Amino acid sequence: MLLTTTLLGSVRRRTNDLTSIRTRTNDLPATTVFSAGLANISCFRIPSIVRTPAGALVAFAEARHGSCGDGNVYEIAYRRSTDGGATWSDVGFAVGNSSFRVGNPTAVATVAGDIVLVYVTHNHGKTGDPGSGTGIVSSADDGLTWSVPRDVSTGFGVASGALPGPGTALQLAGPVVPAGRLLVVSHLGAYQKDYVSYSDDLGGTWTTVDHPFPSMDEAQLAQLPNGSVYLNMRHRDSPSKGRGVALSDDGGETWGPIRYDAALISPVCQASVATIGRTVYFSNPDSTSARANITIKASDDSAATWSRDLLVEAAASAGYSCLVQGGVSSTRGGILFEAVGTTIAYAEFPLEW
Repeated sequence: MLLTTTLLGSVRRRTNDLTSIRTRTNDLPATTVFSAGLANISCFRIPSIVRTPAGALVAFAEARHGSCGDGNVYEIAYRRSTDGGATWSDVGFAVGNSSFRVGNPTAVATVAGDIVLVYVTHNHGKTGDPGSGTGIVSSADDGLTWSVPRDVSTGFGVASGALPGPGTALQLAGPVVPAGRLLVVSHLGAYQKDYVSYSDDLGGTWTTVDHPFPSMDEAQLAQLPNGSVYLNMRHRDSPSKGRGVALSDDGGETWGPIRYDAALISPVCQASVATIGRTVYFSNPDSTSARANITIKASDDSAATWSRDLLVEAAASAGYSCLVQGGVSSTRGGILFEAVGTTIAYAEFPLEW
């Protein structure tokens, strides 16, 4: 369709002028959510956050033992906030242990009130990328309790063991696309292939779309205000080309070609994308050379151009982030991000600035 082939044809090339951004604003005020030593965990990495229909924020992160190394993840930790991120519950663990290692939290809060958490398993004495399978757990009470783990590797097919997200999965809204469909994107091997998988029964069964995205890596999905599904991907050439993007007009079952958005510069790092209201928001380290200057950008034309940006934190960090609707006010958004000092912090921001 014309929408898929032309929507991203016009992008605004923006310079990597970090000084101009810093003079417009200071770092956003933030609250630390995960830090080394909490619950006797050596290091927390890889943030994911959702807001439930009741207004609770549930933040997730990998719990790593001994060091921050990728191979040291055992569990997926979580904390809850019911006051917009001002205070957080004690650390809990949604899934995983020393003999059942899991990683890459990728969560979605459904309109029915459930939280579905997709993760990769490393339960055959194996760590790294790819994993050994794919699983889910769910919560029906805003993250207070969690179901037993369920292996959905068979449904993921060729994408079984691929690392989902990390960040959030997506539930589609109707009426143009299958309302209620869950979508998750995962990468099979570092910079090898991305795959999109979907479920029409809230995670009970899954189908992986027969459309690999070659040479792509960690990715995120959003439903654009015009109804299309937007895929935004990490790749090795992102410092020179910008982020890889693709569109689907049929709920994720078929996809247009990979294009590159030169406005979304990146030092080769994870990024987040979310539609809140009629605006699309994107966050990542706004640099071509360093994981620094985490910035939120906003698009009011379904990700065709990015007209506004807002600094989150200028200092260097691990750089991952996850965007969400604000916890209390409908006029604010939220971001869970890897902050300076090997911490994971939460900040809220005005949707209009």
